[in-house]
Amino acid sequence: MKFIVNHKGSATLLTMLMAAVIITVGLGFNWLVKEHLKAAESLRNKTEAILKARSSYDTIIYLILNGRGVQGGIELPSDNPFSGLKSLPLDGQKVSLSEDVFVQAKDSNGMISLGTLNPEALKRLIDKAGGNASSILSSYLDWIDTDSFSRINGAEAFYYQGEGVPYGPRNYAIQYQEEIQFIKGMNKELYRQIEPHLTLLPSTGFNPNTASDETLMAYLNIDEASLKVLREYMAQKPVSSNTELFALTGRTIPLTGDGIPFYPSLFMEVIVSAGKPKSLYQIRAGLDTRQNVQFPYAILYWREE
Repeated sequence: MKFIVNHKGSATLLTMLMAAVIITVGLGFNWLVKEHLKAAESLRNKTEAILKARSSYDTIIYLILNGRGVQGGIELPSDNPFSGLKSLPLDGQKVSLSEDVFVQAKDSNGMISLGTLNPEALKRLIDKAGGNASSILSSYLDWIDTDSFSRINGAEAFYYQGEGVPYGPRNYAIQYQEEIQFIKGMNKELYRQIEPHLTLLPSTGFNPNTASDETLMAYLNIDEASLKVLREYMAQKPVSSNTELFALTGRTIPLTGDGIPFYPSLFMEVIVSAGKPKSLYQIRAGLDTRQNVQFPYAILYWREE
């Protein structure tokens, strides 16, 4: 008896298998090409954002150095390249330089400095945010002093050793602002709330005209009713003297040191970001705009994100 083998079915299955393999490889290659194109586009967008931010940063620094300081900000030269930008506010307000480039500037006199510390203002700011202000302030002072003696409710090296953390107090001035998160009593959520009102830059007097609501309440020790009165007045004109401030809030600013209250300091933080709606690149720089024979200004810290 002869057996007849039908190979037609096997050939069909082999053809289908080869076709499936080819289609799978083709789809995989197509996906790979798309991913490479996406990566290339992201790299191009990031590169453009870097160039725009750095170019805008250089321009805004030039304008700041050639502008004129007023109580609420800096009046820019009339021939500046940013159409319609007559002044740069120093209260952290975001200002558009172009369609997708923005700048924010903060006057150190409108914030609470961790360097030239006002302990009571910092304490009130922390307390308002819900932290244990007395313990955190004591722990902060223990962190930056040079001795190993703990204040009441404070913390020195032995406390952090007991907590099992791989660090202890610096026993020197903090070198970056986020460092305050390490101290006893502080946490990420609390720091997130108070961070916009803090600065490492030195202050040379308090300027209510560039301060946030939280900073005004903490520094002047006023309630929300007095804050409202002060804000309504400053919406019409800046506060220029202790006479005005006392009439509005019952508070005055101490006239001590070399600084001038009610005016910006020569220290400021400038943030330039590029990208819309989401920032693709950001420059954050702490500036000392005091000019000397060697440098027109100095960069005290610099961060790229």
